Amino acid sequence: MACSQSSPEQHLATAQQYIEQGKPEAAIIELKNALQQSPDNASIRFELGRLYLEERRYQEAEKELVRAMEYGYPTAEVVPLLSRSYQKTGADVALSKLENKYAGLSEDEAAEVSFYRLESHFNLQQVEKARALIEEIRNYQTDSPFKSLALVYGYLLDKNMEAAQLQLEEILAQHENQPDALELKARLHLMNGEKEQAIASYEQFHQAYPEDHQATFLLARLLTDAGRTEEAEPLVDNLLKINDTNPLLNQLKGLSRARDGDYKGALTYTEKALMNDGTDPAMRLTAGYAAYQLGKFEDARTHLSLVVGNLAPNHPALRLLAATELRLGMNEEAVDTLKRLEAPSPEDASLFSAAGMQMLQEGNLKGAKAMADRSEQVTSSPADLTRLGILQLSLNEIDGILKLEEALEKAPDEQVTRTTLASAYLATGQFDKALNLAQEWKEQQPDDVQGYLLAAGVYERQQKFDLAREQLEQAAKLAPEDAKVELAQIDLELLEGNLDKGRKELEAFLSDYPSNVAALARYFELQRQNGNAEKAIARIQTAFDKDAEQMPLRLLLANAYLVQNQTSKTVELLNKLPVSDQLPQKYWELLGQAYLRENRVEDAEKHYDTWVKRQPENAQALMGKMFLMDARNNFKEGLKLSESLVQRHPDDVRYLSIYTHFLLMSGNTEKARQQFDVLPAALKDSPAGQNLLGRLLASEGDCQAAMPLIETAYQRKPNNRNLNLALFCYGKTDQEEKGQALLVKHVEANPDDLAARMVLAQREIGQDANQAIAQYKQALELNESNYLALNNLAYLLMEQNQLAEARKYAERAKALRPEDPAVLDTLAQVLIAQKNFKEAETYLGRAANNQQATDEIYLNYVELLMKTGQKELAERKLKQREFKHPDSQPRIDKLKNQYGG
Repeated sequence: MACSQSSPEQHLATAQQYIEQGKPEAAIIELKNALQQSPDNASIRFELGRLYLEERRYQEAEKELVRAMEYGYPTAEVVPLLSRSYQKTGADVALSKLENKYAGLSEDEAAEVSFYRLESHFNLQQVEKARALIEEIRNYQTDSPFKSLALVYGYLLDKNMEAAQLQLEEILAQHENQPDALELKARLHLMNGEKEQAIASYEQFHQAYPEDHQATFLLARLLTDAGRTEEAEPLVDNLLKINDTNPLLNQLKGLSRARDGDYKGALTYTEKALMNDGTDPAMRLTAGYAAYQLGKFEDARTHLSLVVGNLAPNHPALRLLAATELRLGMNEEAVDTLKRLEAPSPEDASLFSAAGMQMLQEGNLKGAKAMADRSEQVTSSPADLTRLGILQLSLNEIDGILKLEEALEKAPDEQVTRTTLASAYLATGQFDKALNLAQEWKEQQPDDVQGYLLAAGVYERQQKFDLAREQLEQAAKLAPEDAKVELAQIDLELLEGNLDKGRKELEAFLSDYPSNVAALARYFELQRQNGNAEKAIARIQTAFDKDAEQMPLRLLLANAYLVQNQTSKTVELLNKLPVSDQLPQKYWELLGQAYLRENRVEDAEKHYDTWVKRQPENAQALMGKMFLMDARNNFKEGLKLSESLVQRHPDDVRYLSIYTHFLLMSGNTEKARQQFDVLPAALKDSPAGQNLLGRLLASEGDCQAAMPLIETAYQRKPNNRNLNLALFCYGKTDQEEKGQALLVKHVEANPDDLAARMVLAQREIGQDANQAIAQYKQALELNESNYLALNNLAYLLMEQNQLAEARKYAERAKALRPEDPAVLDTLAQVLIAQKNFKEAETYLGRAANNQQATDEIYLNYVELLMKTGQKELAERKLKQREFKHPDSQPRIDKLKNQYGG
């Protein structure tokens, strides 16, 4: 038997049962099922609207109640509920248009509807209508709290806040926890800026009506704004269970997590909020702050940069963005951000100094100087004075010492300042001041050996070794087991030339301090000079094996391997480290050098790309990347990168030089000349500058003037590029024999230079075939997969009638380049010489049908067709091609005369 479908009335009855059982969701489903069968049933829509209202689903309630009234449900029953829905959804316009004199409305119901209408008029600033409605409500014969609440708005319209608040207190005394009164009380406190009182009112409301999610959210927001996130977070968590994608709730949760120090959680919730509302500046700021705290500086900058344009000139987010950009190496951007601070404070001094140091490392001296000047304007604390002093000294500004002296005067016990000032005195040769500082150090801290070590350092630089020894002996008495003192005494022995004694003492020192990196570095250098580098490496390896987590030991060992050309070990040692932003500069430098020495070009490219991505303004990384672009003849990308760097760092001679180089290599001779002419004189006169000039003159066609510079460049660096430039200019100046002699000499001196050997072999083809054959065979020993060498060797052997050997090399070339027309043609010519016309035709046909085939190869195919009696096919082939080479038509005429046609 088939099941019968329930009627709308049955669905309604079932819904009523669910309501009585406290199962509102099930009741809603039943009512919706009823509406599918009877969509214009006003009673069902009214019941569904009323249920939505009870469940505080106000928008859905509003929709169903409006339809119930449209379908004829008694207005007097709908309007009170509908007015409440309008009030909760903020539909002020719709609410203001409701009437309160529907037939059947009780005085109590009319007062409630009128009150909600009054609120809408008040919110819409319709003052006259509001006053008229207040008078109307006064006349209702009812004890409803809504009648009393209407009077509150009367006081508000009269701007009598005190009377309004007293009226509310009276209402709540008579009607405890009346929801509209509690909400209005909270709003009035907010209007007066009384946030704590507003929170108290919303807390009272929440305790009475915990299911009112709108009020709960307002309470959570107020608590969060007041910094009371521990109280707000449980409220937010409950609301998120209902709607976990709500952007405002996720924002509040993110703020709570941030204030609790859970920045990972803060970023997760805030970014979730931004997925649903990506325009809120407060969310962006929270996300940026959390990302910064997590060290996710790229994410932090993304969030912060989207909102800083709308911030006040001294907003704290500007400082956070500047700090983020400094961490990313985006120093120019950081400077631009810092420039927006109209009134920098002493707290900004460290940011200016940090930006200056970063720009200094990039070679941007002008920018670094500007940051130092701004830092000087706001610097006052000893720590900031020390930072500024270091920056100014790095810029070769003697004022840096004055800043350090001022810092030390303000904080005489500050060790960093004293040590930095001591180093500055030594570096600038101010030995008297250094000795005075050392004496003050000894007097102020008589048990500290640093004063004695400073004095010893001064005397060593003055070659007063006896006095230096006295200072170190006094230091040793104070701290007989101080490793710094003992190592300083060993250094003194080495400085005086007592190498044997110094080595023995260093050996003894390393027995006591086997992991001392400074001592191990000295030991390696001494042993390397004596030809015992492996012994030193073994010692460093032993120390490293015992403490593999110590980065300085790993880098020392990696550098030792690199110095000894054991580059694979350097790579292996450094590749065990996971790539991170915390890796020191030395790691990036060593690994990049190791890859280059091993000719692992692809690995080197990936390495420098990663380095540049993590430190986009690091000069070493950028230079390495451009070096690889140059080595791979990727001049277009090299020019693009170097040009962008010159625009950002117009004073950096490194970038100016390489930009000029890439202009030359890209064929832009005119612009290269303009760029070269404005280079600093010191750069022009340097070896690199003279090399540039030689290439520039050659590009301009003045090989006569370029030749001495090119020869010098080759002698200084006999690489393939300088060789080719020299050969080019020897050819242009009718010095072919000199060029040939240089090429032969170069190949003899560099037997593994495959490119040069191939050039020599090519030149020998027309002069000495046997020499060319010998060169190609040696080229194949260097690279057995060199198809060009195989192909040319096959052709040369064929001309010497060594057909079997020629075919062997031709087959090898074909295996490497099976569709190359030149390779197929060579193999076919060998087969023709062997009278194997059929197989030769197969290969020549493939070659001729290739779009890359030259006229010569195509005509070789036509000739074979004629030779084998296929004249009609040969004629068709001649008609199918447009010949462009000037020698083609004479050859066609010759073939026709020879074979007829």
